[in-house]
Amino acid sequence: MVTALAVLALSGLSVPAHTFEIFGIRLFGREDEPPPSPDAIEYNAEITVGNDDSSLTGDLSNASRLISDSDKPSASPAVLLATARTDYQRLLAVLYANGRYGGTISITVDGREAANIPFDATIPDGAQVDVTVDPGPTYLFDNVRIVDRPGPIADDRTIPPTPESLGLRKGEPARSTVVLASEDALVGRWREKGYPKARIAERTATARHPDEALDVYIRAAPGRPAVFGPTRVEGTERMDPAFVAYYSGLTPGEPFDPDDLERARKQLRRLGVFQAVRIVEADEVGPDGTLPITLQVAEGKRRVIGGGAKFSSIDGLGVEGYWRHRNLFGRAEQFGLEGTVGGIDAQDPDQYNYRLAATFLKPGVFTPYTDFSSTIYAEQIAPSSFDRGSVRFRSRSVGGQLGFRHRFDDRLSGEIFAKAEASKIDRTRVGNGDFFMLSLPSALNYDGSDNELDPTKGFRLGGKLEPFYETTRSNAGLISEAEARAYFGVADGRFVLAGRVQAGSIVGAPLDDIPANRLFFAGGGGSIRGYPYRGVGPVDARGRVFGGRSVFTTSAEARIRVTRSFGVVPFVDAGNAFVSQYPDFSEPLRVGVGAGLRYYTGLGPIRFDVAVPLDRFNDDPSIAFYIGLGQAF
Repeated sequence: MVTALAVLALSGLSVPAHTFEIFGIRLFGREDEPPPSPDAIEYNAEITVGNDDSSLTGDLSNASRLISDSDKPSASPAVLLATARTDYQRLLAVLYANGRYGGTISITVDGREAANIPFDATIPDGAQVDVTVDPGPTYLFDNVRIVDRPGPIADDRTIPPTPESLGLRKGEPARSTVVLASEDALVGRWREKGYPKARIAERTATARHPDEALDVYIRAAPGRPAVFGPTRVEGTERMDPAFVAYYSGLTPGEPFDPDDLERARKQLRRLGVFQAVRIVEADEVGPDGTLPITLQVAEGKRRVIGGGAKFSSIDGLGVEGYWRHRNLFGRAEQFGLEGTVGGIDAQDPDQYNYRLAATFLKPGVFTPYTDFSSTIYAEQIAPSSFDRGSVRFRSRSVGGQLGFRHRFDDRLSGEIFAKAEASKIDRTRVGNGDFFMLSLPSALNYDGSDNELDPTKGFRLGGKLEPFYETTRSNAGLISEAEARAYFGVADGRFVLAGRVQAGSIVGAPLDDIPANRLFFAGGGGSIRGYPYRGVGPVDARGRVFGGRSVFTTSAEARIRVTRSFGVVPFVDAGNAFVSQYPDFSEPLRVGVGAGLRYYTGLGPIRFDVAVPLDRFNDDPSIAFYIGLGQAF
């Protein structure tokens, strides 16, 4: 019998990459490698795996440094032999990870077993390296015993899986990764129950070769339960350390919960002040049952500047920029200026879309999860493309709002504001003239997806309500919007079906007494692709689009990741805006279809979409192109 279970970390696949630079900035690729050592030798490497298991062959090839690095010379014969000897352990780890405990591994260099060749041996240039693996049969778990496992865990935000759900049960393939994952899960479940120093005290794994079985014994040591102790802060320069401890949301005396530590980490990163955040638990639970916590932070630059751009062949080029001070008074108070210009390709600057805003944000008012926010702004909206000669309307507005945003948990957030806006609107049949609106916009959003810019599973829900009073015409009403998005991914997110439904309504005020910039339109890169921005809605007698009191749009995409860096996305969008207070589905929906390319970066996918409107207006182009950052929804 063998009483051992060795698992080593596997190295990643090393693949040569070309380098691409613009103005001296490398976008991808590696630095030019230094010239080879004078002792470097070339070698040829091949791998042979018994039973012709293609998936196992791929795992073994990726793990072997001899195979993955065979396209470049080894620095010296000694380095080649050292690589071969570490490959034994790497390949063994792959076999164990696949439940193969009776396999054999042979690595020969010019016919000699590498493990038996001295490091000072002479190896000729162009040596033949053969890696031969007989994986043997797949062993199954047989006798599995776990001592001191945690009991049921109360309803919580995140609950680690049980060992059984991971596959640690009789009759399942005896993968070493399952054993290690089960140990992590046991420790994690004890920590969820408030035992921060839980650990695995003992583990044995016994391979019974005649039976092709693996027996596993695991004993957990939970330690003592604890509550959060005092929170200490290290590394602050301009930030108030007492505020940092408060904003983390860690409350001394509350039962220890690792979810609270993760939420505190996200809280501190959300401030935008720190370039690094580390949460350190004390080594031991104190005699009084408390666990002190240390927040180690590193502050970033207080002032930042940034910008971006997007392009549509219909709506033209849009650019935006901002300047922000991220720590005015030592408690992460933010003041920022931002500006956007859209439709720049239009020949007449009077058709541009402008916005200039100044914002002030004070985090951590009332609770660590509540922020005060205020904004003043001036903007012009002239939604006509440079390809279409007629302006549907032009709105010039100034306004401001102030209010609060609150995060109920990591996924649910809400906001409520008081807002005032003065608008002057012309060049349209409805919503024309001067307006002054007072309103109370509020929103509630739930994000159940797995990624902000490139979700592969989950869903998102959002709702908005804005009761308003328009003083010029003495009208009151309610603007409401609701949106749902869903993502279903398979094959580890390489294929994702994504869908979106959005609807809105304005009740109370007559259509003519609602400013055109508050009416509903559809169309554009974030709505119905193929049509101009705000280019879909009711049509007047002259064939011009105007706003409606309701809207409905829906979209569906198939996001197919072809390689690690590139993907294709066929899509269909549909919708319309309506004169009625609620969507009138007796009216036809405008439909756009198309396909896009995605280039995946660390910041999110860069998208390039081509869309065709199936029911375009007379002046609309027959095809549209869109470029932006992130998925369409």
